[in-house]
Amino acid sequence: MREALPTKLAAMPFPLVDTHCHLYLGDLEAQADAAWERARSAGVVQAVVPAVDAPSSEAVVAFVAARDGLFGAVGVHPNETASAAPDWRERIVALLERPKIVALGETGLDCYRDRAALPVQQASLVHHCELALERDLPVILHVRQAFAPLRETLAPFAKRGLRAVLHCFDGGPAELHPFVEWGFYVSFSGILTYPKRDDLRAAARDVPRERLLVETDAPFLAPVPKRGSTNEPAFVHFTAQRLAECVDLPLAELAAVTTANARRLFRLPAPPG
Repeated sequence: MREALPTKLAAMPFPLVDTHCHLYLGDLEAQADAAWERARSAGVVQAVVPAVDAPSSEAVVAFVAARDGLFGAVGVHPNETASAAPDWRERIVALLERPKIVALGETGLDCYRDRAALPVQQASLVHHCELALERDLPVILHVRQAFAPLRETLAPFAKRGLRAVLHCFDGGPAELHPFVEWGFYVSFSGILTYPKRDDLRAAARDVPRERLLVETDAPFLAPVPKRGSTNEPAFVHFTAQRLAECVDLPLAELAAVTTANARRLFRLPAPPG
C-alpha cells in the first residue's frame, strides 16, 4: 500500500528546485516574500518565476533580481497573445540580457480556452522559439488540449536543437511522443497527486530520469494534501514525493535528480553553501 503523504511542511535534508511558480500572481502577490521564505525553510533552494505578458516580464526581471534563489523567464502566455501590446516582441528582447533571466516563457498553445485564435498563438510560439535558439535559452511550454498542433509547430525547431520543458504536463503516455525523443524535459505539478490521474502517473514512469522536473505552478494547482488552498513553492515537496513513488526512487535520489536536471536545463548556479 502506498504510504500516505505527510500533511505538514518540514525542512527536507536535500534541496529541491521549483521550476515554475508565479509568486507575483493572485493571493501570492501580497505574501511573496513570506511564501519564498517558507519555501526556503522547507528546503526549496531555487525557483524559476515565469512571466505571462510583457508587463509581467518587466516586473519579473526586477522581482527576481531583488531575491536570492529566484530566477526569471520572460515571454507571453498563449492565452495572452490576442491582447498583447503591439510592441511585445521588442519589450521581451530588451529583457533577455538582464541578470537572472534563464528562459523564455511561458509560451505554447492552449486549445482549451478560446482567448486567442490558434494561428495567433502559433505565431507567438514561433517567435519565442526563434529567440530561444538565437540566445541559447530554453523555452517553457504551456500546452492544454493542443499536443498535436504543438508537435507540428515545434518539429522544425526540435531539429535545430531547441531546448524546452513541457511545464505542468497534463497528458498520458501517448502525449509524451515525440517530445521526450526530442530531448525535452517534462515537469510535473500537483496534478500528479490527484487521485484520478493514473494516466499522468503512468506518463511519469515513461519520462527518462534525466528529463524529470517538479514544479508547483503556484498559486494554482495545490497538491494533495493542500488541494483547495493557495499553492506556494514550499508545497513542491508533496509533488516530489509522489513522483518518487511513481518512478520507484527514494525521495532523496529523486530530489537530487530533479535538482540536477533543473540546473542543467536553466543553467542555474549552485546556491551558496
